[in-house]
Amino acid sequence: MTLTNPEQKKQKKLQTALISISVSIALIVIKLVFGVITNSVSILASAVDSFLDLSASSVNYFSIRKSEKPADHDHKFGHGKAEGLAGLFQCFVIGVSSLYLINLSVGRLLNGGNLQALDLGIVVIAFSIIVSLLLARYIRNVARQTDSIALSADSLHYQFDVYTNIGIVVALIIIKFTDLNVIDPIISIVIAVLIMWSAKDIVMQSLNILMDKELPQEVVAQIEKAIVMHSPEVRSFHKLRTRNAGSVKFIEFHVVMNHELTFVKSHELAEDIIKEIEALIPNSEVTVHVDPDKHPDYS
Repeated sequence: MTLTNPEQKKQKKLQTALISISVSIALIVIKLVFGVITNSVSILASAVDSFLDLSASSVNYFSIRKSEKPADHDHKFGHGKAEGLAGLFQCFVIGVSSLYLINLSVGRLLNGGNLQALDLGIVVIAFSIIVSLLLARYIRNVARQTDSIALSADSLHYQFDVYTNIGIVVALIIIKFTDLNVIDPIISIVIAVLIMWSAKDIVMQSLNILMDKELPQEVVAQIEKAIVMHSPEVRSFHKLRTRNAGSVKFIEFHVVMNHELTFVKSHELAEDIIKEIEALIPNSEVTVHVDPDKHPDYS
């Protein structure tokens, strides 16, 4: 269910970002300690990934605070694009993390290394899988409720933490029974490549916000339907423009109305259209310009 109360949405997003930060800190400490104990490059790489998650989640928290600030004198359309910037930053973090994993793994392939206390490592990573899975699902649900691109990116981090950690557990189990230590860095490289490939969706979503891409066609169709339902008073419409800024959807258009309507009636009709669209499309801001049908441009 999508939240519609702005203050409720803001608090939910900030609370979720803080939970993400707290979990990242806990996972970093656990993975670093047991990565050193087991001498596993995969576990240490996972700890670095969690550290980068912490950096991204921290930026996420402050970007949400910024994006939810109301419009002011210098930012009359609000601060919603801060979430698009946060999404791009997090994808950059994911890319850097993946490259680091590859570099670390290649070094282990070339120089070798023996793993220790494998049973302990398996237990620790299995615990991390459960935590990351629960957190990813929670953040994803909040992102849907609040239309937050930044939280969507954050949930992606933890989804890939799940995949990464599953790969690590599989590698540790195989190594335990075969002594093939080379599997540890190979699994890390495969996971790093998958992480970079899947981050492309968040890149596109973030760029769409920053480049003012139109809302999805099905949403535009809903807007058009709401306008034409007021025929015959509304003769036509034009200059329909939509865009997304964070969780806010901006919609503006011109409606051509019967010139015999009074100014007051035209204004009331325009207000009715605005209210209907804002009710139909949560968290939208609608601007309507009224044109008479006898205007030279429409006669």
